Amino acid sequence: MRLPIAATLVLLSLPVHAQFWSELANPKVEVTVTHPPGLGLKVSRLAFAPAPDANSRELADALTAELVQSGQVEVVDRAHLDAVLKEQELGASGYIEPATIARLGKLLGPSALVIVNVNRSDLSRNQSTKEERSTDYKTKQETVRLKRSSITSLDFSATVQVVDLSTGRVFGAQRLEDTPSLVNTSYDGWPAYPRDSDVRRLAFETAKGKVLRMLLAWTEVRKLTFFDDSVFGMDRAHERLKAGDLRGAQELAEAGLAQSKQDKGQKPKYYPRAYYNLGIIRFAQGQYDEALPLLRTALDMQPDASIFQTALKECQDALALQDALRRVEARSEPAPAAAPPAPVSAEPAPAAKPDPKGSPEARLQRLQELYKKGLLDKKEYEAKKAEILKEL
Repeated sequence: MRLPIAATLVLLSLPVHAQFWSELANPKVEVTVTHPPGLGLKVSRLAFAPAPDANSRELADALTAELVQSGQVEVVDRAHLDAVLKEQELGASGYIEPATIARLGKLLGPSALVIVNVNRSDLSRNQSTKEERSTDYKTKQETVRLKRSSITSLDFSATVQVVDLSTGRVFGAQRLEDTPSLVNTSYDGWPAYPRDSDVRRLAFETAKGKVLRMLLAWTEVRKLTFFDDSVFGMDRAHERLKAGDLRGAQELAEAGLAQSKQDKGQKPKYYPRAYYNLGIIRFAQGQYDEALPLLRTALDMQPDASIFQTALKECQDALALQDALRRVEARSEPAPAAAPPAPVSAEPAPAAKPDPKGSPEARLQRLQELYKKGLLDKKEYEAKKAEILKEL
C-alpha cells in the first residue's frame, strides 16, 4: 500500500513511529474467538421458575425469547411448568424450596432451573440547566444560551440463580446492578422527560446480555492488522480475504512465504510479514495451533513490532478460551456407565510395571504442549505423534 507523500516524509524522519504508521496504512482483518459460558457448564435444557412480580416476569420473558432464538438450549414451556407445579401442588410463589426442586427434577428430567428476581427497579426524574456561551467571530458579540435538560434515571438490581434440578445444587449465581439514564435537552423551555419504558429497556438489555453470557457460549470479534504490500503476493492474498475466500488467501500466503525463503533481495521488513500474514489467515480460520508458531516466528524476527506482539497475545488468548470451552464440553458429557465388578481371582494379579516414559496419553499431551509453545515444528510434531499412536 502506498502512503501519502506527507505521511511518507514523517515516516522517514521519525523511524520510531514506523509501527504507528504501519497500523494506519494497512487494512484490518476480523477474527472471531469463542468464549465458554460463564457458568463453566453447558446447559442443554432449562426452565424458568415462576417469577414473584411483573419486573421479574418481564426479564424472564426476555431471556426466554433470546434463549429459544439461539437454538443452543431447550427451554421448558412456561405453561407446561405451571401445569406441573399446579398438579403437584408445588405452588407458584416464586420461592422454590429444596424439596420442590427435587420433585421438579424427577418430573422434568435433567434440567437446570433459572430463578430470576428483580429486587429493585426505582425510577427518578430531575432537571438541570447550563449556560452555554459562544462568540461570533465576525462581530465579536457574545451570545449566552440556557440549555435545559430533563433526565430519567433507573436504579436497577436483580439476581439470577441457576440450580441443578437433579441435585438441588446451585450451579451459579449473578448479581445484576445498573443505573441507566436518558436525557432530553432543549434551548426553548423545559423538554419532556425520556420515557420510563426506554430507560427500563436499557437496564433489561444489559442484564439480559450478562445472563446470556453466563448460560451460553458467546463470540467476540477482534480486528488485527494484515499487510497488503505488493511483495510476496501479500496484496493478492488480501484481495482474497476481502472476497471471503480464506482458502484462496491461505494458498497465496503459503506461496508468498515459500518465495520469501528463496528471495533474499527484498527489504528486511517483508520477511517477518510473510510469516505473520499466514498466521493471521490461520487465526481467522480458527486454526490457532497452526497460527501460533507462525506469529511467534514473525515476532522472533522483529521483537519490537507491536503489531506482532498484539496478534501473538490474541492467539494465545484464543487458545486458552478454546481449551476452556473443551473442558466445559467434557464436564457436560454424561458419565459413562460403571463397568461390572471383575471376578475375584484366587491368585493376586502381578503388579504392573510403571512405564518410565509415561503412558502414551500423557506423552501425547506433553507433545502437544511443546508444539503449542513453538518448541517443535509441525514436521517433528507429526512424526513423534505417529510413533506414540503406533503404541496404542
